[in-house]
Amino acid sequence: RNTSNSDCLTGDFIMYLLAAAILAATPVDVTLDTHFIHQFDSSLDGGGDVAVDRLGGQLRLDAEVTSEDSFLLRFGFEHDAWDFTGTGLGTLDPWSDVETVDIAFQWTHQTDDRTQFFGGPVVRWSGESGVSASDSVVVGGMIGLAHSINKDLTLGAGVGVLGQLEDSDRFYPIIVVNWNITDQLRLTSDITTRFGSRTGGELVWTPRKDWSLGVGLAYEYNRFRLDGDGFASGGVGEATSWPLFFRATWHPSDSVDVSLLTGLSLGGHVKAIAAGGAPLQGADYDPAGGIGLVARFRF
Repeated sequence: RNTSNSDCLTGDFIMYLLAAAILAATPVDVTLDTHFIHQFDSSLDGGGDVAVDRLGGQLRLDAEVTSEDSFLLRFGFEHDAWDFTGTGLGTLDPWSDVETVDIAFQWTHQTDDRTQFFGGPVVRWSGESGVSASDSVVVGGMIGLAHSINKDLTLGAGVGVLGQLEDSDRFYPIIVVNWNITDQLRLTSDITTRFGSRTGGELVWTPRKDWSLGVGLAYEYNRFRLDGDGFASGGVGEATSWPLFFRATWHPSDSVDVSLLTGLSLGGHVKAIAAGGAPLQGADYDPAGGIGLVARFRF
């Protein structure tokens, strides 16, 4: 498995060098997304509480290299500060600060006015602070297509795969939706809160040019390497949830968006896994309220 990861990393590195060379020779649209999210204390099954603060950003480089082909290079970083307290899993305090880095490359090819194919590799490092990159790296990729049924409705689908620490590869569906229901209301899978490992859908209302409101549901999944200090020394942590969010976004100019978020994380679950892959201990947690701030800058 290590040899496979090494081969994949070599191939991905070549792809990223090629993408960087193409982007360097082509006009590039640059977008920077930043976010801070605070998830309040929530009770764990079996006793204890858990809370988390998330701080991160994502840099996107988009380039149209031909009339049919475009490239996207994405760099993402997130720091999650987990706080376990009380009894049960809270006493074990399975992890604290987790850092995740994503590098992804996507090629999109327009076959005609309505249909496009997309795909590309991704490399992810995720682990507690101090864990070496070689112990926390996984690789993967995705492929799919999108088709515009008319000027107001685009649908698409695909599949992604990502290697898993101490587990077999994870396959997941990709769903593309962009539906302009009215001039002011649309349904989209390109959600405002798409940071870290979130995917989902959002209903967006734009009552005026400088303001928009959104409500959506996302799925969040992260699996990361643990350091050598906790009860699951050198093992793996996993955290999943279904964030239900509401947001208000101010658009002061064409190059800046600022969003205030609130909502609930539903179906939250955390678990610690031994270095050999055997589950050690896990717990569900109650719906957890949260607030946050997201900003987007276009250059």
